[in-house]
Amino acid sequence: MNRFAARGWIVLVLFLAAITQVVVAASPPPLEGGWAMLQVYPRIALVPMVGPSTQTSYVVLRVEVEQDGLSVIMSDRYCFTIVEESSSLAATEIPDLFMQSLQPDPREVVLDEEDGGFVLRQGTHLEIRGALLENPETDELPVDPEDPRLVDQDGDGFPGMTVNINLLGMMEEQIYVVQRFQYELEGTVVSPDRIEGLIRWTDEQIVLGATNPMLLASSESEPDPDPSKHILIMIRAQEGWTCEWLREHWREVFEIGEGE
Repeated sequence: MNRFAARGWIVLVLFLAAITQVVVAASPPPLEGGWAMLQVYPRIALVPMVGPSTQTSYVVLRVEVEQDGLSVIMSDRYCFTIVEESSSLAATEIPDLFMQSLQPDPREVVLDEEDGGFVLRQGTHLEIRGALLENPETDELPVDPEDPRLVDQDGDGFPGMTVNINLLGMMEEQIYVVQRFQYELEGTVVSPDRIEGLIRWTDEQIVLGATNPMLLASSESEPDPDPSKHILIMIRAQEGWTCEWLREHWREVFEIGEGE
């Protein structure tokens, strides 16, 4: 074999190797199946009778993923929400009835190849909680408890959605609310069994009534300005990872310590 033929073979081998690498890199990761998802929503709030407070909501979901190449369908089941607050004067609890009444429709998500890996991107997902609006994105939320657009979504006999509030560690109270909540997700596929990313979100809440008049006072809140705190973690679910099991083990599953 002369030197020109040898060079030709070398070029061909290198070319084939490059094609192989491109094909491997372009293959989307297999994501289909069951997942556990953690969404973290930190906010800065000005709470009546309490003052400035940092509130962080940890929302845990079970997610079923269907996949066709780069096209992904995600179906959520809300499990529970844990709310941690910097103030000990008031503590918020999201009842199981509240969470079980949230049944979002399956939504389309896309996988984008980026920097040699893949990024999962979900566009805006909108939920109106406690009301039926003709134009969910733009209609004003109801403020009158007799507004016909309100629904007893959690089925407890009160308008809108019921949230439990513990005042001073002694008084168990409730507020009845209607909410508009929307978010977008973007997560890097770390492995076929783990996705990590960030959430962009906004929410709006109207208090329709309360068992304690003090809780009717208006309050203001906004997402924490540090975008790195609004995190998303998805882990492929193992056998036995029910919502009940995750309630007991979510911190170790997602590696979240107390107060993080």
